[in-house]
Amino acid sequence: MHAVRIHRFGDASVLRYEEVPDLKPQPGEVRVAVKAASINHGDLARRHGNYPGEVAFPFTLGFEVAGIIDRVGDGVDVGRVGQRVAALAAHGAYAEQLVTPALAAVPIPDNLDFDSAASIPVVFLCAWHGLLTIAKVQANEWVLVHAGASGVGMAGIQVAKQRGARVIATASTSAKREFARRLGADATINYSEQDFVEEAWRITEGAGVDVVFESVGGDVFEQSLEVLRLNGRLVAVGNTVGKTATVDPTALFRGNLSIHGLYLVPWVMTGEAWPVLAELIQLVTSGKFRVVIDRRFPLAEAAEAHRYLEQRKNLGKVVLRP
Repeated sequence: MHAVRIHRFGDASVLRYEEVPDLKPQPGEVRVAVKAASINHGDLARRHGNYPGEVAFPFTLGFEVAGIIDRVGDGVDVGRVGQRVAALAAHGAYAEQLVTPALAAVPIPDNLDFDSAASIPVVFLCAWHGLLTIAKVQANEWVLVHAGASGVGMAGIQVAKQRGARVIATASTSAKREFARRLGADATINYSEQDFVEEAWRITEGAGVDVVFESVGGDVFEQSLEVLRLNGRLVAVGNTVGKTATVDPTALFRGNLSIHGLYLVPWVMTGEAWPVLAELIQLVTSGKFRVVIDRRFPLAEAAEAHRYLEQRKNLGKVVLRP
């Protein structure tokens, strides 16, 4: 089979499309014949060496795929062979085959396409866990979703609206603002032309924001504390700019504010994520949630796909096809 691997950290040029041995599932695992693999900003961070966890080279990137189970390990129902699934793994998605625990391969219906299915797990689980489990968003609260046209922004807007919140989305262009509005955002801010802090206070008529869903990092992370009202919560789900932020504790004292970091792995390891992923798949299949695919690249062009994402050209998700 073929896989895209890195042999060292670096820019997109370190991604290599290579022939590698076929995978064999171990007890409790399944092998998925990959039909689509979705790209996340965490993949870019891992490629740079800025993502949590150890990396042993050569290393295959990627967290999520959709495809068909073609082999199972001992202890797994052989009846699962031929099943269409969306699957999560610690790494290895940029390949023609993925091996993962059987529980991490969740069935998908025949009317859900593989590209969409591969784009659900990471961003929608992040949004669900961050906004509903951690921040406990309530109906009529104001939620500020940064990078509303990104994959995680796309999910964040819809999960917050599903809970009945009022959503403000930031974006850098008019096209991206319109994209966020189509997903349900009540208001949008062009952060490249406007001060999002001032605009958020104006939009909320001086009330402030209850929750910030933050994936950008750096100055945006720091300034986001300034939009929070009393008992406001900030959920940090990424650091796409790759910059360190500093926070003065007194900025938290003044409004009884809280900051939460979100790393999916510990939650996934508990097993609590799998019923949620099944529910998310149903919500997408029923049309209550939308998955927007911006572009599809052949697996062999993973480096070009990474450059495209780094240039912030996408409206929604970017997918690799083996």
